[in-house]
Amino acid sequence: MPRVSDLQPLKPHLLPVGIFPHLPWMEVDAALDRAGWKVLPAVPKADLVESALKAYPVAVVVTGAGLADLHSLRELTLDHAAEWCDFSTVTATSDALVALIQQARQKRHSRISSAFFTGFIELLPDAVFFKDRCGRFLAGNTRIASHFGLSDPALIIGRSDFDFFSLEHAQPAFDDEQEIIRTGRPMTAKLEREIFIADHETWCLTWKAPLKDEHGRVIGTFGFCRDATELKTTELALATERHLLEALLKSIPDSIFIKDTKGRFLLANPVLAGWMGTTPDKLQGKTDADFYADDMLRSFEHDDESVMSTGMPVINREEKVLTADGRELWVLTSKVPYTDKNGELAGVVGLSRNITIRRDFEQQLRHANHEIAKLREQLAQLPPKTASGS
Repeated sequence: MPRVSDLQPLKPHLLPVGIFPHLPWMEVDAALDRAGWKVLPAVPKADLVESALKAYPVAVVVTGAGLADLHSLRELTLDHAAEWCDFSTVTATSDALVALIQQARQKRHSRISSAFFTGFIELLPDAVFFKDRCGRFLAGNTRIASHFGLSDPALIIGRSDFDFFSLEHAQPAFDDEQEIIRTGRPMTAKLEREIFIADHETWCLTWKAPLKDEHGRVIGTFGFCRDATELKTTELALATERHLLEALLKSIPDSIFIKDTKGRFLLANPVLAGWMGTTPDKLQGKTDADFYADDMLRSFEHDDESVMSTGMPVINREEKVLTADGRELWVLTSKVPYTDKNGELAGVVGLSRNITIRRDFEQQLRHANHEIAKLREQLAQLPPKTASGS
């Protein structure tokens, strides 16, 4: 009889352990060898079994009658081998042994698949869930349990969204799943506001698809959800800031703009857009060359380039602007460099204040002062009154 150490583990192995007085091992050996299995010698002692299992970790151990400590041998087998077959209670035939081995292999496959499945969904950063056709949880990972405030995924089995969420969220989620079951079409990246019964809310991106059995029949749904609470909070904060900025830009009577280093408008308020005969949205991406003639255009571009090249601002430069509807405006313009979040030059920020009325008033005042001065001169040239004439 060969020793265990003399055999090379080139195939899955069958390690019979125990006494099998009525089993035709030569027949079984030949049948199993054709199926890709190798029958190792019977090893009746526990220390030899352990050595054999360490040498052949893919072995299937088949036990027979006559073993002193069956329980210890079984525990030893499950620590080292692929599967355990108890052959001591069945009829000693080769067909029975083959059937038992096939059953053991299926059990091993199911156990490994289950371990792979559990390990995989636990590795995912998202909350994973499986549900039946009624929306009851069949399985899930630790993250979905934690999402519900539970310590063990097993605690969600048999429960549904209605046990955790308010009706405001649970009912639409259930309706989505019923639609998936009915149509077989998945749902991708739906942003959902989750309102919990425990009086708090979160946001998540959810993917769902039909869950099918081995025959292709839809038996429920499965999917995962990604926490988007921080993203949504940031989005809401940005929306609030955007609203405040828009309100500020609309309320300020001066024209305000931001241009990039190519002179393209990144932002403009309604005042400036109105002067140029357009809207703030349509102005984005355009340049002064799309609206102004050469002389005015050269002046604007010269100031922009000077501010960006020197870093020195232009403060209260008085200049003339022609509007799209033919009006002539006088404005005080200030421009400063615009930098990005890294402190790099990104363009120009500008503000222009309409001083046309003030300038007209100043001209009228200067004209009036000039007329008053002339009148005083004329009065000074009048002859003085005489005493006789009084």
